[in-house]
Amino acid sequence: MGSSKGEEEQGVILISDDETESTLGTSVLLVDPSEKTAVEEEKTEEVVDEECDLMVTFCKQANVMPHARYDCTIHPFERMECDTCSPLGKNADFCSQCYCYICDKPASECQNWTTSSLCHCNAHNKSKFWKDQRDFALAGVLVMFKLELTEIDADLRHGGDLLINFIQELSVEYNKYLIGEKIPPIQHECFCLPKLPPGQCSICRSRNPEVVYKYSGVFALVTRFLNQAERENPKATAVMLLGAAKELALHKDPALSWQNHGHIDSLKLAVPYLLQR
Repeated sequence: MGSSKGEEEQGVILISDDETESTLGTSVLLVDPSEKTAVEEEKTEEVVDEECDLMVTFCKQANVMPHARYDCTIHPFERMECDTCSPLGKNADFCSQCYCYICDKPASECQNWTTSSLCHCNAHNKSKFWKDQRDFALAGVLVMFKLELTEIDADLRHGGDLLINFIQELSVEYNKYLIGEKIPPIQHECFCLPKLPPGQCSICRSRNPEVVYKYSGVFALVTRFLNQAERENPKATAVMLLGAAKELALHKDPALSWQNHGHIDSLKLAVPYLLQR
């Protein structure tokens, strides 16, 4: 006899056939004949651990979180140690969640993403070159002090901002010093001891010095900066003084012979004096 359609749609109850009095371990399963939902139809089953009978019964695509460009799963990335000429491969492509490794902001906002000689799109964390670029971009001039980013507070950043402005001004003034000052023969300064009026020393005239190097411009700039540093908070002061000392230690006297200047005009006398402050 064939079963009717109504009988086919009836629920089925499965009961364990264990005849022991103990109910421990028995099971009852109610089977609902209702139609499957669209979500249930989309479920997939995949055995992950056979010993524990662990299964993944439903998967949903995860939201893409913000990430560095080199970690993007949508666009491929090519790695090189320090290629800044032009974008490598498809490195210039990015998704809406890609961040610039150097600027630490969305790739769409990076002004140097594909700029020749910079090309931030090629940056990644496996390159010492790019790591140094990132550290300098985030820590600025404070990178010279080997500080962790978590250690840099507002006071240190303030000192760093003042220091970087000073370094830029110092570079201009120091370059002027290196060029020197050309003087006419009649005004040749005497560098002997005792020092004679200009043009009256036969020895200095015979040497015919054409360029005189005076450190006074650099001395005045550094003195103003040191005075300003002493008025700042302790952390900013430390950054400014240490940074200035490091820059002064790099200065060299271009004169081929001794020039009898005072402690302000002579680099060899001015630098030790300034460092003592």
